[in-house]
Amino acid sequence: MTVQRFAATYYAVQGCGVLAWWGLLIAWPESREWFRMGEDPAVLLSFWMPDVLFLAVGSLLAAFLCRVGHRDRALAAWFATGLVTYPTFYCLAFALRTDEAWLSVVLMAPATIWSGVFAIGVSRFGAEMFRPSAAGSTGYIWSKTLVQIVVVWTLILGVIPWVIVWIEDRLGIPRLSFPGQLPLSASLFVAISCLGVWGAWIMSRLGRGTPLPMDHATDLVIEGPYAYVRNPMAVSGIGQGLMVALLWGSSLVALYALMGSLIWQLIFRPLEEQDLERRFGEPYRRYCRQVRCWIPRLGPYRP
Repeated sequence: MTVQRFAATYYAVQGCGVLAWWGLLIAWPESREWFRMGEDPAVLLSFWMPDVLFLAVGSLLAAFLCRVGHRDRALAAWFATGLVTYPTFYCLAFALRTDEAWLSVVLMAPATIWSGVFAIGVSRFGAEMFRPSAAGSTGYIWSKTLVQIVVVWTLILGVIPWVIVWIEDRLGIPRLSFPGQLPLSASLFVAISCLGVWGAWIMSRLGRGTPLPMDHATDLVIEGPYAYVRNPMAVSGIGQGLMVALLWGSSLVALYALMGSLIWQLIFRPLEEQDLERRFGEPYRRYCRQVRCWIPRLGPYRP
């Protein structure tokens, strides 16, 4: 229910945002230059009808159905996701071809991501994505975890930030630069990464599972870093993202990292905690009462 309420709020904001954006373009013609798509203004303005009739109305409908818990809420959410995904990729293709409309890409890409993750959250897949890891030796589970770490870190902390910085340069957004920036960001990145690796190791050894929801721990883990904070790997991931932003001096990468933390907080954390409470019951509820989600304890938790 928590995810549904957040989803309803998001889709309502998305629908109203589309209407407000078109209101801006109509009321202030000079703003059209920011989103210009070629020399002919009709290319941009011709999008008003599908945007208003389908994307705005579809998003508001998804918001209403999520709010009341209607059985077709997931269908409406995926419909809204499709409606925002198509123009996002159209703008991306246009920008790559003409080197224009990058601001549209920057604004629409997060909307596509948010719509998609909320659609996952309100659908059955959101609840069923948490599956226990298959039985195996600690070495085998740890090997799977290491592969996941390499793949996820390469994509999330390497490839995507590089693309964001490239787009940022196309938009002419200045980047932060100061003496000692590289050693400071690199050393903090390594320190924060150690927390994530430690949490992954404890989960593999004691929890008998990996960080992925589809291959999660089979036993409740309340030792190691989990004795101080409930989500050490999430804390580590957000810190890593911010250190990558500091390394590049990129404001958009920093926003990307903070958006990831919000996605975790509003969507995946409630789903994960619901699954953990269902599987472990009162021991997990007692653990949650004593150990906070983001702010570490001064001393370790003792059940």
